[in-house]
Amino acid sequence: METEVDRFGAMAAERVGTEVRGADLDLFRLSFALSRTATRFVRHVESSAHRPIGLTWAGFRVLFTVWVCGSLESHRIAQLSGLSRASVSSAVNTLERDGMVSRSRESADRRLVTVSLTGDGSELVRRAYTDQHAQEEVLFSSLDDGDVKLLTEMLERVLVTPLQATERER
Repeated sequence: METEVDRFGAMAAERVGTEVRGADLDLFRLSFALSRTATRFVRHVESSAHRPIGLTWAGFRVLFTVWVCGSLESHRIAQLSGLSRASVSSAVNTLERDGMVSRSRESADRRLVTVSLTGDGSELVRRAYTDQHAQEEVLFSSLDDGDVKLLTEMLERVLVTPLQATERER
């Protein structure tokens, strides 16, 4: 049974195939499905697991990154979390106000700020991930263990592929 999602994906592929000369429609379908899946996951997890306990997606990403790595400078949090520096700065401001992180200047360079978790921040990120994991189990329930391993390996290969800056980004 075809769903509305299937129809939309097919319509999008048809439009790209018609309008964009030389487009690889298999790559389009992959990118389209990956983008839509990631967006769906983030929106669902943020609304069901993070927002109810007072976190945004960016706030969770900052807390999780510092929880995993220990105290970090803001620019490293941005690199590791995939967030922009502006998003990290905004999230850290809120998290510091709420007592979840603290900032310190541990370098001679006064521009560098190190972010550390507080006890409350450690407790909150653990709870947030526990709630998120319950949603991960639901989202990926249609995949068996082999599927999960294979998909993870494939996506990790994509993640290590260096991106070339476009003219607009330079």
